Amino acid sequence: MKLFSRLRLALQASLFALPALTAHATDYPLTVTDFAGRSVEIKSEPKRVVLQDGRDLFTLALLDRQDPLQRVVAWNNILSRSDRQGWALFQKKWPESAARPVDMKFGDDGQMNMEQIVAARPDLVIVHARVKQALEDAHVLDSLKALGVPVLMIDSEMEPAVNAVKSVELLGKVLNREKEAEEYAGFYRSHQKAVDDAIAGTAKPKVFIEALAGRKGADFCCFTHGDVYWGKLVQAAGGENLGTRMLSGRTGDVALESIIGAQPDLYMMSGTPFEDKAAVSPAFGFDIDRASVEQGMSRLMARKGFEHIKAVQDGHVVGLYHQLYSSVWNIYAIEYLAKALHPDETKAIDPDADLKTILTRMTGLGDVPVVFGARLAGK
Repeated sequence: MKLFSRLRLALQASLFALPALTAHATDYPLTVTDFAGRSVEIKSEPKRVVLQDGRDLFTLALLDRQDPLQRVVAWNNILSRSDRQGWALFQKKWPESAARPVDMKFGDDGQMNMEQIVAARPDLVIVHARVKQALEDAHVLDSLKALGVPVLMIDSEMEPAVNAVKSVELLGKVLNREKEAEEYAGFYRSHQKAVDDAIAGTAKPKVFIEALAGRKGADFCCFTHGDVYWGKLVQAAGGENLGTRMLSGRTGDVALESIIGAQPDLYMMSGTPFEDKAAVSPAFGFDIDRASVEQGMSRLMARKGFEHIKAVQDGHVVGLYHQLYSSVWNIYAIEYLAKALHPDETKAIDPDADLKTILTRMTGLGDVPVVFGARLAGK
């Protein structure tokens, strides 16, 4: 309790020392309902933000376009460990602000160090609703409430095709970036509707998702997602996710024999430039050439026994940038999967052109080299 009291006094003193905020279009104080159904009061525009999941940088890139790291004082910098090329791009574009946040290396299940958070002097902590229970169990929410620090829960993972765009709108309101949020929300929903209209009434091909493909080495198979994450994105694209009926939980491993027996119509793998020593994952992401990505996919499809998988036999194999499962940019994944599942109905949809529009028109990244999706050459 003595430590907690000292931290509370330190936080209060540091917040009182912050410069006065200038007037903004959004009216504060503001009360919103977050994605855990909690009422959250935001007293003034947040200037010092802690991110429980560093992939929310993709959201901030849409909102704080001049500098998506300008508010971030501490975070779980997942990109630095799972996509060093993507993180290098942000570092190159915004070197000063990229060097400023403290990487707390939070656990992906919601573990957070209260002393580190308080030392960062935040006026807002952004977390994902999926870790609510872990934060409650560790008394993090109660502690931050006692310190007067609002916690906002968003969601781009459990119901990504529904809540990702709503999370952009919620953060746009909270961060005084409603105009930017509305622009992206309109873009997202119009393209989502185009997919929905194109695939309406069509059959649902069976899809097996190999998430984190190659992360544990060339011989490992196969980690997948159930009725969350990539599973929900497959459903939004008009497919049936086999992992939903193969798993009893959110995620888990499936034996190759089970995949062969399920006879998937499409085999989808997700990859990124993982730092793991054994990783041979296709390096989807930024500053990469398509040929090397396709080579990585081919190497994994050459694993023993994969020739017996129906989708591999039929040449129906695609790969996607792994971070999209937790990113509000997931409209690219929905479009790409819809084209793979329903090629005749989706001829007018161009996910790569739409991604370029997002990058050049709605972020400060510009026309950077990127490969977020690929099919095996010659298939």
